[in-house]
Amino acid sequence: MTIRKLGRKKEHRERTLRNLATSLILYEKVTTTEAKAKAVVSMVERLISKSLKGSIAARRSAKATLFDMNAVSKLFEDLPGRSEGRTSGFVRMTKLPARPGDGAEMARMELLLTPLEQIIEQEAKAKVRVRKSTISKEDPETSTEEPVANTES
Repeated sequence: MTIRKLGRKKEHRERTLRNLATSLILYEKVTTTEAKAKAVVSMVERLISKSLKGSIAARRSAKATLFDMNAVSKLFEDLPGRSEGRTSGFVRMTKLPARPGDGAEMARMELLLTPLEQIIEQEAKAKVRVRKSTISKEDPETSTEEPVANTES
């Protein structure tokens, strides 16, 4: 495996990548240079794969990697429910036009997860369906539907 040095010393490079990984998990979308994006994608993929296991060792490993505890809690509590049964491919990297100032190749990284709004709507629909089906199956007399009167006379 080749290491992308990114023109930085080891400590600076590691902290830069950890900071980008933390930002990507918190904000779910980050724009950066293409070289940094390629280096961060594999790191975040590994973190999300570990979070799907949900073990204490995985949580400790994430705490050691990420700078913000909010990112760790989001990684282990929010993201596994939104992964849609994926086992890999959690991050999409899209190339953007070059930066005007220095011509650096830019890229956008984003998490491929179900939006929270969709999950809330699905849960609400599931709850409504359960209620209706339990009422109609238990006792037909307790249903909320009123009988229709025959108006043909």
